[in-house]
Order: sequence, then C-alpha cells, then structure tokens
Amino acid sequence: MFELNSVSETLYIPLLGRIYASRYHPDILYDKAALSLSEMLPENIKEMPGQSEYTSLASAVRSKNTDYYIQAFLAENPDGIIINVGCGLETTYARNDNKSALWFELDLPEVLHLRQKYLPESGHDRYLPYSMFDYKWIDIVKDAAQKPVMVIASGLFYYFNETQVIDFIKRLATFEDIQLVFDAVSSTGMKCTKHYMKKMNKEDAKMYFHVNAAEDLASMISPITTAMEERKFYSLVSFHFKMHLATKFKMFFSDVFGMVKMIHLKIR
Repeated sequence: MFELNSVSETLYIPLLGRIYASRYHPDILYDKAALSLSEMLPENIKEMPGQSEYTSLASAVRSKNTDYYIQAFLAENPDGIIINVGCGLETTYARNDNKSALWFELDLPEVLHLRQKYLPESGHDRYLPYSMFDYKWIDIVKDAAQKPVMVIASGLFYYFNETQVIDFIKRLATFEDIQLVFDAVSSTGMKCTKHYMKKMNKEDAKMYFHVNAAEDLASMISPITTAMEERKFYSLVSFHFKMHLATKFKMFFSDVFGMVKMIHLKIR
C-alpha cells in the first residue's frame, strides 16, 4: 500500500480549488473532470480545514493561467509535447487535449498510483513514475521523438531550495527547444503562502523557493535561458459581484506588489 508524504498530500488542495471554482465561479475556471471526481474523494479530504474562497480560487487561477500558456503553445505546436511535472491530481490534459499533442504526467510512483484511481493513463497521456530529479524521464520523453516541448510545473518549485530548482531547469536544456511555465512567489509572497499552509495544517510541507525577478532567475540558469514573461497571477481574472470583497482585495493586493506570478522561460 502506497503512502503519501506531507508534500504529496497537498495534491488535494488544488483539486478542491478547481471543484469549488467550477461550482461557484465557472467564469474563472470550469473543470468538468474535476467535478466528476468530487464524489469519489474521501470525506476527510472534502472537509480540509483552512480553505477559504480566496485560497480555493487561487488554486483555480493557477490552472487558468497554465491553460493560457498551454493553449498558446499548442496553437503554434499542435504536435508538440507537454510534460506536467508534479502532476498530482491535476486535470490539465482533460481541459486542453487537442488529440495530437503528446502528454506526460511526471510524479512519484505513490502519487501516480493514487492518480490511476481517479485519472487513468490514456493513449495521449502517459505516466512517468519518477522523482523530478531522477532524470531517466528525460530520455523516455526524448524517445517519443516529438518536439518542441513545454514543461509545466504548477505549485511545485516552492518545496525545493534554489539550488535544486536551478539544477532541474538546467537539465531541461538537454532538449533542443523547450519552454517552461511555472508559478512562483516573491520573498514577501512566501511569507503569506506559509501563513495559508499553517491554516490548512500543512506546515510540515516546508517551502523554500521564491523568485523576485524572472530575468534575474534566467541569468542564474544559463546564457541561453530567456525570461519570456513574468505575468501578474490574477491578470486573467475579472472581478465581479459574486466574489467576496476580501477575496478581491487579496487578489488586487497580490498583483500590485507582485507577490505571486507566472513565469515563462525559454531555453534554446
């Protein structure tokens, strides 16, 4: 029987956020696949403490942002490869499958064992049961002989130190043409994120990595790494009367001070 560690257990948080958004704020994100899983979840997961409208929508907005970049990539590269690093129970494939791109879901074996229960592997969506730092998976993807490649890492890099993340990104340079999209917090945003994790009783999932400027990060990686974009996290969200005032304020405050952001890198 596989057991999840403290970091892997957090994979339920974004799923709950997407379910919440689909029910109450479908204009932000409507995720049919996530909704279909809602009745399958254990009761203790459905009642996860510390969740608010803001934390739930933050998870959904992360998926909305990721979809934005994936759809732009697939519009130019319909036969490309998408690698979802630390996929957890993310339903990105179900939302964005164009029937010609090849998808890989990369995560620890115990996580993919759980994922198989909810989101079985399919022809265009393949499992890679490896640690992100076990670079055997790179050779497997290369054997697929499709390119270019987009790597997405949603809610992932926070849990590793700067040296680990930079080394991981450098390893991606072994692909001839690759893009990387991920979310990150600033040093100030990290303090707020740790506060929310404490409210959800997930303090044991330690968080370390932050980015104050995407260009500075790119320069630390390599001369062939370009910061394509550093986008405000909530820039794709339209505020409206259904959203709590406190949620609107936190989203606005976050964007004004650059506390959370989407980063798009290209390595060539």
